[in-house]
Amino acid sequence: MSGALNAIQRMDALAAGQGGFFYPWTSNLGAGDGEEAYAELVERHLSPNLTVLEAGCGHGPDVLRFAPQVARYVGYDFSEGFVRIARERADQAGLKDVELICSNSSAGANGGRPRIPMGDASVDLIVSRRGPTNFILDAPRVVRPGGWLIQLNPAPSPRHAWDDELPEDLRSEPARDFDIAGHISGLLAQADLALHSGWSFDVPEHFTDARQLYAYLAWNQFHGLGLRAQPLESALPSLQAVMAKHAGPEGLDLRRRRYLWCARIA
Repeated sequence: MSGALNAIQRMDALAAGQGGFFYPWTSNLGAGDGEEAYAELVERHLSPNLTVLEAGCGHGPDVLRFAPQVARYVGYDFSEGFVRIARERADQAGLKDVELICSNSSAGANGGRPRIPMGDASVDLIVSRRGPTNFILDAPRVVRPGGWLIQLNPAPSPRHAWDDELPEDLRSEPARDFDIAGHISGLLAQADLALHSGWSFDVPEHFTDARQLYAYLAWNQFHGLGLRAQPLESALPSLQAVMAKHAGPEGLDLRRRRYLWCARIA
């Protein structure tokens, strides 16, 4: 564990190695996994006169989608590598009134209390796709009355029934029962806010190729630590055996879980 990278180093490494934050595997995902539901919910709240802030903008995919629909769009991320890529993409797309900031809104980076890099009552809407949740505590300061918070959060998948048949370093990490909905509700309560709406998504993600399964397992286990799994070649026989034993007609069934929520500033 001594070689583990911290969170910023991990994201900067992904920016350099992948050119952005995206999942490096191929699978067949069931419909309604929450990602498009998030985008559609955000777009229902957009209008040409709004100032929108994106918490955790990453390499900018939502900047390109949402910024043309509003008056001003600000995004921030704690990874300088991601922000640099997002700026390049926004410039290439010719986007105007877009500002992308390298900033860390966590309590640890701001003297013990989360802080969003915006002035008081300067934003109409905060959006976040798989970004930090710490912004919630500072949102009442930044968002104008009547404004909204909308976020899509990944939720832990259940432990696989075949987990013990995997190589040890590819097995599920502990703490698979983290309650993301409860976590969000707790942060909202601390900020004297109430949940307006919440939706849980749980759909199948099928793998038909043991190599793609390896990419999934290695990513989920090791990108979080900034470490690498054992080589594919040594893991492949065990993964092929798991798929031969447990895969159905559509492939090996894993779960993709998301939690989508929104809250309003009074």
